[in-house]
Amino acid sequence: MTDRIDQIIEKLQQLKEIRQHLVNEPMSESGVWIHQYEVRKKYKKDGEIYWYVYAKWQSYEPIFKRNPKPRLKGIVKRGNNPEYTCHQHIGRVGSSTGLGTEKEVTEAYREWENRKRLDAIDKTLEEIETALIEVMPQKNNKA
Repeated sequence: MTDRIDQIIEKLQQLKEIRQHLVNEPMSESGVWIHQYEVRKKYKKDGEIYWYVYAKWQSYEPIFKRNPKPRLKGIVKRGNNPEYTCHQHIGRVGSSTGLGTEKEVTEAYREWENRKRLDAIDKTLEEIETALIEVMPQKNNKA
């Protein structure tokens, strides 16, 4: 039984090190995710229809600063918070023209993965703490 407890303690130490490493890595905001969408475009020159896949950050709350094109400044103000929006363009994921993934998209996916891993570790640690409190309740000094 002692060996098993030692193994658990060792795994918790490894989890602590992984968490510390993740905290120092770039990561996305909490509560955001990446959404991919496809755009099809027909060019007049050759009549071909090409597709492009783009990625954007999404959130339920408007947390991204609006960055309207100069021609739209002062015109586009929607929702309760006109200065912020629930999405932000990242870049191209791929296309039928042979254009590949932009480095901003690759970095965004890395940041999102770091956030998901950190959130999973934090949730696991909370569950472990809850289980330990149930097994070994702290003494109350209530009189």
